[in-house]
Amino acid sequence: MSIHPFLDRVSRVTAALLLGVMVLISAGCSGPSEEDSGEAGPPIVLIDLGTLRADHLGSYGYPRQTSPEIDALAAESMRFEWAFSQAPNTAPSLASTLTGLYPATHGMRSGENRLPDAAVTLAEALAERGYATAAFVDGGYLSAGFGFDQGFAHYESSSGGGLAEIGPRAIDWLRAHASEPFFLMVHSYDVHAPYDPPQELRDTFVADLDSPAEGFEATTERLDAAHTGERPLTPDELEHATALYDAGILYVDQWVGQLMDELRDLGLDERAIVVVVADHGEAFLEHGALLHDTPYTPVTRVPLIVRLPGAELSGTVSQVVETLDLTPTLLDLAGAAMPPGIQGESLAPLMRGEGQPPYLAFGESTDNGGTRYVAMGGYRLIVHTETGQAELFAFEADPLEQDDLAAADPQRVEALLQRLEEWEQSVAGAVLGQEEAPMDDETLEQLKSLGYVQ
Repeated sequence: MSIHPFLDRVSRVTAALLLGVMVLISAGCSGPSEEDSGEAGPPIVLIDLGTLRADHLGSYGYPRQTSPEIDALAAESMRFEWAFSQAPNTAPSLASTLTGLYPATHGMRSGENRLPDAAVTLAEALAERGYATAAFVDGGYLSAGFGFDQGFAHYESSSGGGLAEIGPRAIDWLRAHASEPFFLMVHSYDVHAPYDPPQELRDTFVADLDSPAEGFEATTERLDAAHTGERPLTPDELEHATALYDAGILYVDQWVGQLMDELRDLGLDERAIVVVVADHGEAFLEHGALLHDTPYTPVTRVPLIVRLPGAELSGTVSQVVETLDLTPTLLDLAGAAMPPGIQGESLAPLMRGEGQPPYLAFGESTDNGGTRYVAMGGYRLIVHTETGQAELFAFEADPLEQDDLAAADPQRVEALLQRLEEWEQSVAGAVLGQEEAPMDDETLEQLKSLGYVQ
């Protein structure tokens, strides 16, 4: 593929970023700069299921029956086969999803940062459009001190209670606002380590497995010890941990089914947009690591399912997309103004079969010495910042990215590296600045339980 289409896109992004920064400064960072017009847009329900890797869902080819409800939703939705998150962990990834900005721009590159006020969120842009806004989240990095509450008139955070606590409250809010344009977001850590599904589901996928070592539990501490190599998992323990993780998926899947039943009862299945996405996935030693601080597909390839009102469109999108494209997509579908400097692009044309190449995804991480990646044309280049080592994977043919092709295909490595460098240059001049996140004792303890801090 010629580099020129990409250069055109980079130049457009760079110009938009510079304009956006100037507009934000001149407007006092007050929000979208364009006026909205027309009738109220459709209600929007956004479900972010933290730590849900795409290939553990039936609709993405998984053999276990982990997700019958999500699969049924996917069957009447646009399902994106190759959606990549912008980071392998919650804080920077979800910040990109909710702003349409890359981590280097919104500044939330690690768990020590908060989302700056200068970043216009999806909730802020929809509130400007006249939407009622609410979020029901599971604490941790979604605690209000990290800035994710921007634009939400109602923001309710548990401290690890999961969908058992926040799910009923979200449905109550939904019932109370069903007749108006609204944006409802639900975020859950129920799939996240420790893998501890409800008792009635614990044996769903472990019954036919060999028993692990006596006393084994898939706790955050045990998984972290295996991740660091201090106490590696035996094959039986790995199978057991994976089965418990899958039971956690089944649990959140059941809740998605309850929510869809409620939407149908309220007639919202004909009026609302419903999105299922994840901020990152989870590794099970595909690259010698557990949990989710690596850039490979088990972690950075995520499900993205978009159901339009009345199931207007359904099918599979095979092109590469980024989760930061979700904000401009939903604003486009809602008829709302795009915030200045937004870096994602609406996927609405792609859903209609009218997308234009190149189709690219970029991401970065500060973990393990730092990595950054670019995906395009069925290949993904991962560059390790400290060493400069580059890995090349044909992810469509090798979806777990097991076969490094960098030595065999140096020309492709060079071409993708050039695109990665151009992307870095394009975002370098549009940094909103980093802000340190406040950390109260309750949030710190929950982040410890999730394995994010020691």
